[in-house]
Amino acid sequence: LRDMEPEIKVDVSEDDKNYTVRAEIPGVAKEDIKVAVDGNQVSINAEVKKEKEEKEGKKVIRSERYYGRVCRSFSLAHDVDQDAVKAKYSDGMLELTLPKKPGTAGKEITIS
Repeated sequence: LRDMEPEIKVDVSEDDKNYTVRAEIPGVAKEDIKVAVDGNQVSINAEVKKEKEEKEGKKVIRSERYYGRVCRSFSLAHDVDQDAVKAKYSDGMLELTLPKKPGTAGKEITIS
């Protein structure tokens, strides 16, 4: 059953204005994915339902089910403009466009 337990694989890239997050969440319905953004914190939650069945002819020899929740949270270097976030989900891939909030660039601290 271990091979049925899902995980969310995430790639994050950035340019001057946006972060782009690509998260692999295969086999999950769009309605079962929740994304939350709070300042520079991003959380992705998904409700996963997987079923696997092996048959010989009409006889079921093994049946497995996995129902659960997977979550992935991470912090970004800049706060995100929550009102301008865009999200789309297609073919098991969630893509988030997270615009950086103006004026929240990280500041390097001088050590004395």
